[in-house]
Order: sequence, then structure tokens, then C-alpha cells
Amino acid sequence: MFDVRRLVVLQEVVRSGSLSSAAVTLNYTTSAVSQQITALERDIGVTLLVRGPNGARPTAAGSRLLEHAEAILPAIAAAERDLARMSSARPGAIRVASFASAAATILPPAIARFRALCPDVDVELVAADPADGVGLLAAGDVDAAVITEVPGERPEFPRLHGVPVYDDEFYVVLPASHRLAGAAEVPFAALADEQWIVSTETGVCPDVRVFEQACRQAGFVPSVTFRAEGYSTVQGLVAAGLGVSLVPSLAAYGGAHPDVVLRRVLGRRPVRRIAIATAHEPAASTPLGTFVSLARAAGAQFCSQPVYSVAERPFSVA
Repeated sequence: MFDVRRLVVLQEVVRSGSLSSAAVTLNYTTSAVSQQITALERDIGVTLLVRGPNGARPTAAGSRLLEHAEAILPAIAAAERDLARMSSARPGAIRVASFASAAATILPPAIARFRALCPDVDVELVAADPADGVGLLAAGDVDAAVITEVPGERPEFPRLHGVPVYDDEFYVVLPASHRLAGAAEVPFAALADEQWIVSTETGVCPDVRVFEQACRQAGFVPSVTFRAEGYSTVQGLVAAGLGVSLVPSLAAYGGAHPDVVLRRVLGRRPVRRIAIATAHEPAASTPLGTFVSLARAAGAQFCSQPVYSVAERPFSVA
């Protein structure tokens, strides 16, 4: 089943005629719009848009899906209004959308501290990748969303209020038998001729852009042989000797595959920025404002530790 929220993005792209115009209307970046369309096409299994230098137009399948959307979206809106009349949202709770690795590492200490400070307010975690989390935030289904960005680039979602939480360093993932497996730190340029395994099916998410930026800075264009949905799949492919990869430390926090090693990049180290986004800046005295501050403090606690100490918990970094 596909995410019906992505129908809104498809509608706006077709209405405006381009991904960039749709991004302005939806308060997204063009890359975020592209990612939403790609995910919708993947879920449905057909191409929905033909993209070209003059904009984007729907395929036959895209036009047919938009016909269905004219019935689906109003029906959903009517159901939401009906249910809202029956029962208001549960009081005393804040809802936070987060991707798995941040929910497993940074958020738990923030939630524990929040419960101690605000015992009458619950925290509800909603599993969502950053783009979907922003969609939930825009729809009012969550109060905050954990997102990722690329330091030095413009914000992924510029019209949201974002608070930086943690700069998550990326590590090189190598087969245990690799020629550089014994190195304490790996020069990224030394991997120029390797086959690479990328952690997503699209090239627009921040993690992929961090990888591409690292390759550019090292002076090479990577040869990507596999694209995988999750970092556990990436590690399995690397363990089988099918290539090398680059993963953020938090994504490997649960443990590394026994047949791979993770090594720090020598010199300029690639990072992604984890932030917590809200529709507007929350007042410090509110439960939401308190939670955002605690999430930032939890990220600062990670940052205050030596980089190796975070990584060494689940796996050995030489």
C-alpha cells in the first residue's frame, strides 16, 4: 500500500508543471519533492512522471492515479473532519516523528528526562524517515520531526524551524579481508577504484549527498553497484565482498556485521546533521519547547564524548 500523502505532492507537481515549482508551494526543497515522487513510484511499481528540461508531465499511469486521487483525498479529509468532531486529540501528549537510528540513540535520554520534568505529558514516537516525518508535521499529525541535513548546504526544509541536535560522523565499511581493514583511518581517495554500495534507492536524500560530497572532495566519481534500503542490508552486501560503503555512526549503533570493519575517514570527515524540526519555534516554557531543548542537550552529550566512544559501543574501530 502506498502513502496517500504523496498523492498531494504528485498533484502539485502536475498542477504546477515542475518539481521546483511544486517545492515552492509545498515548502519543500526540490530534492525532497523528487524523493517523495520516487518513493511513490517505487511503492506502486510504475513510472508516474516524465521529467525533462521543460518540467514534468504525468504518464498514462500518473494521470490515472490522479483521477483516483480526486476521490481518495477528499474522502480522507472528510473522515478526518468526522473523527475530529467525535474526539479531539488526546491532551497532554506531544508526538515526535523519527527515523530508527535517532529514535534508538538520541531520543531515549531526552524522553526519560522529559518524563521527569513533565510527568503529566506523554511523548509518542512515530516511525518515519525524514521526508515522511516532515509530511506528518505539515499535516499536523506530529508536533516535531527528526530530520537530517548536509552541513554547508541550504536547509532541506527551509520554512520549518530547525534546531541542530547532532553531527553524525560517517565511517567507511570494509570487508574484514580488505587490504585497508587494518588501517586505523582510511584515506578516502584510496577507495576511488572500489565498487560502492549506497544506502538508499534515490540520490537525493542527505546521506547520499554526504557520500557524493566526500567523493568529490577526494577527487573521484564513485562506481555504485548496489543501492539498498537499509544499512543492515548494506553491511550484508559489504560482508559478501560485493563492495564498500559509508555509513553514519548512529546507523551502526546496534552492532556491525561480524564480517565487516568500520574505519574512520582520514582527514576531513563526512558528517550528516541531525536536527529536530517544528512548524514554528516553540516557546521555551511549553512541553514541546522543553522537549526540543532536551533533545538538543542529548545530542550535545553525544558530541561531548570522543568520537570513537560512540562508535566503539557496538563495534570495534581500530
